[in-house]
Amino acid sequence: MRFAIRDDDTNYFTTPEQLTRCYQDIWQVVPPTLFLISKVKGNWSQWVHTIYQEKHQTDWKAWEADNTIYPIEENNALINFLRENLQKGFLDIGFHAIHHRNEDATLPTERNNNYVRGAEFFTNRDRTQDIIKEVEWLNQLLNYKITVFSPPQNLLSLEGYHAVIQAGLNICGGGIAFYKKGKNLQGLKNLYKQLLFKILHPKDNYPYVLAYRKHTEIPYHYPLQPTTQLEHLINGFENVRKYNGDFILSTHYVEFDYPTTYNSKLTMKDVLLEFLNYISKYNLKYCSVSEMLRKKQ
Repeated sequence: MRFAIRDDDTNYFTTPEQLTRCYQDIWQVVPPTLFLISKVKGNWSQWVHTIYQEKHQTDWKAWEADNTIYPIEENNALINFLRENLQKGFLDIGFHAIHHRNEDATLPTERNNNYVRGAEFFTNRDRTQDIIKEVEWLNQLLNYKITVFSPPQNLLSLEGYHAVIQAGLNICGGGIAFYKKGKNLQGLKNLYKQLLFKILHPKDNYPYVLAYRKHTEIPYHYPLQPTTQLEHLINGFENVRKYNGDFILSTHYVEFDYPTTYNSKLTMKDVLLEFLNYISKYNLKYCSVSEMLRKKQ
């Protein structure tokens, strides 16, 4: 069984101290994959906490008006930190978003919640060249080859999905039903695999990485948020373990110090450490998301 960590939203406002505090005690065992926002729009360090607290009551007009762009390369301390720890093998990186905002006048379907405002690739537009440009720049900046993508807010439209694939990236998540994906020979094989699995195991998620003609993807991941209880993570893990599958824990470094919603004395990082302690008794292959999704030659 393979295990990896997906961490979204590293951007201009991220500090080396934050990432060190989150991962220094575990990154020699399992290197987390940090999914980057290349040019975050607005004061992320302010809005991420405001939106978490206020949710639908957020002042969205003020959020929209705060549209200054902050390129990640202007945070020299962060870039040096990433370069150093990528070279050591303590970290891995992927691509997450350009601005982490969706300002499309028309969305593929009606979605009027706060989350879609950040779902940058839930779109009717072809964003292929935008993604290629940003990934190439990040590759040069960090001297590292990005091969994986995680969608903002875990939302992709079919247009966004195909743009990511055409840009040459493997995908973690996305929320698109398996029967809507590629219908070439490999796609039909994957459709059959997932359909058969669902018939045989209707209560479980498909637990393996899928290889398509040009890319790989893993449809399911298991979130660690302030609402997540340890037993929920363990149940998800055990459901994957019984199939000797692939388990991705998805989280956000910025929430690690948040108290859990069910116990104010327990932080999200505490839950992570308890969970890692639980799974340590098993013979797992710890890897990055990039390694887990690497296409076999």
